[in-house]
Amino acid sequence: MGWAAGAANRHDQQLFAPTLAATAQRGLHLDIETLHLDRGYTGEPVRRTCWSYGIEDIVCAPKRAPATTPQEPKPIPLGKRWTIEPWLSNFGQLRRNTDRNTKARLGQLALAITLIITIKLTKQATKPNPT
Repeated sequence: MGWAAGAANRHDQQLFAPTLAATAQRGLHLDIETLHLDRGYTGEPVRRTCWSYGIEDIVCAPKRAPATTPQEPKPIPLGKRWTIEPWLSNFGQLRRNTDRNTKARLGQLALAITLIITIKLTKQATKPNPT
């Protein structure tokens, strides 16, 4: 797992390479078999970045067709994933912080992510086994 912090008005694609680099720095990129990305990450620059880290199986949600005629929404199979952004919004300090010190912000982000992962893994470990 890796993360990068940036201004709220930056496009997510600009933080993709630093996030993948942080994952590779921990050696975790080798464990990625399939990378599931939102439709904002479709494009050749993202694919080249993934390929440079040895990640070749990339699943991106397709871009929506222009709304010329009403269409029935089709489910997009992206696989099981954790959407962490809503969980991070529960940490009020991260929402309201105006601190411009990058190290402090990354420290707060690391603490929040550590707590989220610990809680999720603890809940998963305490679920009864359906065997």
